[in-house]
Parts: sequence; C-alpha cells; structure tokens
Amino acid sequence: MKAEFKKKHDHFEERFIFQKEQKWIYIQYTRGETENGAYILRNEANSVLDYLTKFFNKNHVSEEIRTEVTNYLNSGEENIQKSLQEFINYLLTTLYVTITAGITLGFIIFGGYKGGNSLDQTLNLYPTFTIIGVLGGLVIGGIICYLMFYKYLKSPNEKKQDSKQKKTEKNKEKTVEWPVIDVTFDEVVKVVRRFSEQLPKGVYRTILVSEDYSIDFKQLAHLLKGIPSKPFYMSKETYDIFEEKDKNIPPIIDKVQKAVDQYVKEQKKYPMLPYDPLRRVNYYLLIQEHYLDQIPEIELYITDYDGLISHHKPKKKQAGK
Repeated sequence: MKAEFKKKHDHFEERFIFQKEQKWIYIQYTRGETENGAYILRNEANSVLDYLTKFFNKNHVSEEIRTEVTNYLNSGEENIQKSLQEFINYLLTTLYVTITAGITLGFIIFGGYKGGNSLDQTLNLYPTFTIIGVLGGLVIGGIICYLMFYKYLKSPNEKKQDSKQKKTEKNKEKTVEWPVIDVTFDEVVKVVRRFSEQLPKGVYRTILVSEDYSIDFKQLAHLLKGIPSKPFYMSKETYDIFEEKDKNIPPIIDKVQKAVDQYVKEQKKYPMLPYDPLRRVNYYLLIQEHYLDQIPEIELYITDYDGLISHHKPKKKQAGK
C-alpha cells in the first residue's frame, strides 16, 4: 500500500509519502528544499501509526499532514469492515431477490398455463394456447426477473457511477453562466483579499493560482458577479498580483523567494549586501551557494515583512526617520 500527502504552506510545499509492506515501511518526506527518507523494519507488536508518529516527531512534520495520514490509516480499517458488511448485505440481498424472482416467475408461468389451458378447453384447440400461455409466462416472468436483478443487484462500482452521474447532472443544473466584465487591478486585489478571508483555516489563496500562474476567476465569479475580460496573474509565494504585461514576473518571484527562504534557513541571514538601503536580493550569493542556477532578469528586494521579496523598488528612508 502506497499513499502520498501534500500540503502547500505560505513559503514552501510539504510532501509525505509512505509505502507499507508486510515486513517494512518506506518513508519519503520533503519540506521545501529539504528531503528525508527512511526504511523501517516492522514489528507486528507495533502499528504503522506508531512508527510514523516517531518519524513525525523527529522531522517536525506539520499537524495538517499528521492528521491526514492518521485519518487515512483509520479509514483503511473502517473500509475493510465496511467492505465486509457490504459483501454480507450483497449476499442477503441476492438470496432475497433470487427467492422472490423464483416465486414470481413460477406464479406467472402457472398463470400463463392455466389461462392457456382454459382457452384450449373452451375452443377445443389443446395444447395450442397452453403452450402459448407457458411461453408467454416465461417471457414476461423473465423480463420482470431481469428488472428485479438489475435494480437490486448492481455492483458497488455501478452504484458509484450512477451516484456520480446524478451529482454531475445536479452540478450542471446549478452551473451559472457568468457574464464577461471589465475589472480594474484594484478590484481584483480587493476581491482576492475578500476571498482569502472567507477560506477555512489551513487553506490558502494559492488554490486560485493555475499552473501558468493565472488567477482562476471561476472561483471568484460569485464575488465579482462575472468573469474578467482579461487575465491576471499571482505569485504562489508572495500573493502579489500582476496584469498580463507582467505575467513573466510571478514565476521569477516564486523561484527567488524559495531560494531566499532556504538561504535564510541555513545561513541565518538575508542574502543581501551589508548596509544596502534598498535591501536588494544578492543573486551572486544565491548562485555561489547553489540556491539559484542563473541570475533573474529583474531586480528584487527583501521587504520588512518576514523576509518576503518584492519587485517594487522601495523608497529610500530619510535620515532621522
């Protein structure tokens, strides 16, 4: 059994993979640029969660990942019990439907026989209508039995597919066709901030960002009352928003932000020149220490907000202020 769990944090991504076999457990854990792995021999006296808990504590795994893994392992045991119960219910249902279908088929064939026999005696055409009655009873009874079996003895997969299909149809009915509207940069900033304030704890506004760093306005349409006529883009690390003319900036910011975070974590200082009033990111330091592989095409600055970087050039502070 192999399972993978991911969690995006403000400045890094956390990923936990474990594979459970009969005699050992393999673990791979990534936190930002740091990666740890372990092979653990299993002892039947200890549960899988016992071994994983030790690894969690040693590597400071986040509470979110711990909870997801714990729920996954617990749900695994529940699924076994649930599958067993479903199998028992399936056998009982099969037995009930088989007996009911047999009785129904018997009555219909008998009814066809009696009806046909009565006509033969009246019209003196035995066994013409008797045979027709029996065959008719077989056909009608067979159709009824087929419908009974189809309704009550669907496989779990077929039931799931039917359920998914019904949900899809309901979702299509609820889908709203939002109009295309013109919005300003400030309006987008405000609506993204408003959206993030409504998110549950542990969920971040990065869920709005597509692979190409464009903002998925389908999630914001109910707040904007429409879909913007032009795209906007967002950094996954700093949440800065950009217009289309600056769409190349978000991936650069994210790459440099990750490098700066890792540098600070290991070097315990910011990668910038001493006494630089603009607090520019020193790309040469990051390249020299192998945190970056090339110099970005734009200049970035380290802000006072917990080491976040920005493409906006800061204003020089006046003396005495």
